[in-house]
Amino acid sequence: MLAWDTAFFGFHIARVRGDVLAQEKIQHIDAWCRQNRIRCLYFLACSDDADTTRLAEDNCFRLVDIRMTFEYKVPDPYVSMDGPPTCAAVIRPARLEDIGPLQSIARKSHRDTRFYYDTNFARHLCEALYETWVKTSCEGYADLVLVAEVDEVPVGYIACHLDKETRTGRIGLVAVDEQAQGRSIGKGLVWGALEWFLAQGMRQVLIQTQGRNYAAQRLYQRCGFLTLEVQLWYHKWYTYPETADRGTDEFIQNPIQ
Repeated sequence: MLAWDTAFFGFHIARVRGDVLAQEKIQHIDAWCRQNRIRCLYFLACSDDADTTRLAEDNCFRLVDIRMTFEYKVPDPYVSMDGPPTCAAVIRPARLEDIGPLQSIARKSHRDTRFYYDTNFARHLCEALYETWVKTSCEGYADLVLVAEVDEVPVGYIACHLDKETRTGRIGLVAVDEQAQGRSIGKGLVWGALEWFLAQGMRQVLIQTQGRNYAAQRLYQRCGFLTLEVQLWYHKWYTYPETADRGTDEFIQNPIQ
């Protein structure tokens, strides 16, 4: 059961453990979901298991996204990075007063994600999801949020997360306002994040995007990232004769991954 998702969207949501399916596992999943009145079930599948793909398709799982994971490997020995050739923005750490402008950007961005693609999710909730996500990132959910600023106006952001145990940096939300695109601002944000991760002693940096988001893929490749993994996001929806569960109004701190 996913508590944050359930509270935010107002109906019970869960996620399958593991990334492969077997017929007996399908039966167990369905029984558990119906017992717990799950409305939407997420399943992140490995992309190279033919039996899993077939079983998902045969059992009403709907493909909603292809998740691409890209990796930047830190050179050994580490050599300080040169910045991008040109960037039209100042890259700086986010401040609390940035939250409002960043939420406005978030509301119009991230339209390639699985929540927008799955029309069972209300559009206004999809928009609010990313507004909430960038807000919590600035308030401490992320270890660092960098902002791109043009003429003292925020036009983009990138959220950075540290895993010190594995020395892995992870980039979360990234967006540039559509009016500011085409000016190397996205590259400036990614470059700024990489410099910060390397200064924190990270040995690799991971970032994920959608298979349909070609612009993001090209950006990361230009910044030295290589494809590490491809996975498939499925959603399965359950219906019940009675009124749908409404969830709760409780707010849980950490947003969806």
